[in-house]
Amino acid sequence: MKAFTDKDIFVIAGHGPFENARQAMIKIDNTVFKGKSVLIKPNIGRMVGPGKGINTHPDAVAGVIEALRLGGAGKIAIGESPIVGVDVMKAFSLSGISDVAEKYECELIDMDARDFITKEIPHGLVLDSTKICGTIYKFDILLSLPVAKCHMHTGVTLGIKNMKGCLYRREKIRYHQLEWRPGSEQVEKTLDLAISDMATILLPDITVIDGYIGMDGMGPSGGDPVHSNFALASTHPLGADIIGATLMGKKPGDIPHLRLIAERMGLSPEAEDYHVSPENYQDFITEYRDPPKDISIEYPDVELVDIDSCSACLSTVMLFLKRFKKDMEQYIPDDKTLALAIGKGVTEKDIREGTVLIGNCARLHSDKYTFVKGCPPVATRIFEAITGHEPPENEPDVK
Repeated sequence: MKAFTDKDIFVIAGHGPFENARQAMIKIDNTVFKGKSVLIKPNIGRMVGPGKGINTHPDAVAGVIEALRLGGAGKIAIGESPIVGVDVMKAFSLSGISDVAEKYECELIDMDARDFITKEIPHGLVLDSTKICGTIYKFDILLSLPVAKCHMHTGVTLGIKNMKGCLYRREKIRYHQLEWRPGSEQVEKTLDLAISDMATILLPDITVIDGYIGMDGMGPSGGDPVHSNFALASTHPLGADIIGATLMGKKPGDIPHLRLIAERMGLSPEAEDYHVSPENYQDFITEYRDPPKDISIEYPDVELVDIDSCSACLSTVMLFLKRFKKDMEQYIPDDKTLALAIGKGVTEKDIREGTVLIGNCARLHSDKYTFVKGCPPVATRIFEAITGHEPPENEPDVK
């Protein structure tokens, strides 16, 4: 794992996505990227327009490119490996990233269309190796540019977790399907352990967090937009995420993957142990609502059986409920709940009559129950499976 001695994190707030990102980046010593090729890795994991808190804002990407050009960077490209089922070039177009790339003459890279490299992970807690898109090693600098979001499985998703989008194709799903090793006494989720394993061999050289419009609650795609209007930049990946989480109103030491990474790097997970400019950066904190621990808190007439699901299927369920919950009321029997099930651990004893099985991992007994195939399926397919007809027109599907 890399040793990071520069604990400087630069925060800019109140100036919109372009200026926040540009000004934060300018504060980094430009000798870091002068003359170097740079691959920008935003969070463009889903096919949706800008300003919803789901994808990195295109203006934040533009601000980073402006700062890189001002500092004398060489070739700049934008790359992504999104969740399974998303066409990354369509996602780039819908998100506004294609327009930015065209304006600044930056190459757009579908990293899943390139070769992969298998990297060994010495002393991994749940991983011995992992497949990484080989494209990232063709650039001098890897720049992580996530949008600030809460996450149903990991608490938050920021710069380090954004590196999961450098994993090759279905490798991302594998991280959600790992099992405990015999004799393991770890209490954290295997996903958090896997992210900490990944961080021993894959970290960004520069992190810029776009907090202009983030997402709280049921992230990474089913939550609510939050107008927090900040950006931060740093060459310290852990420090950037710790301060990013702090600006979201979180205690970084309570975020399992950040705490694990800090322990393995011999560093502190506490914000006060990093040098943040300006000193009054905590004035810019916006409280992000935590992900619900139980879906019934948000939807008391929905019963969700979730056993070892991944964030893709869980996000799909959240989107489905957010968009179509009212439409489902006529399909719920009196005195009963809408029963849904996701995850590879679901068995017949866990579900009742009338349960809708969602996603390929839950296909067990699909001959007896309504089953929605896909990895993950999209929200409209769940609607169709339950109602027997297509959803209302002019409802763009979001993956």
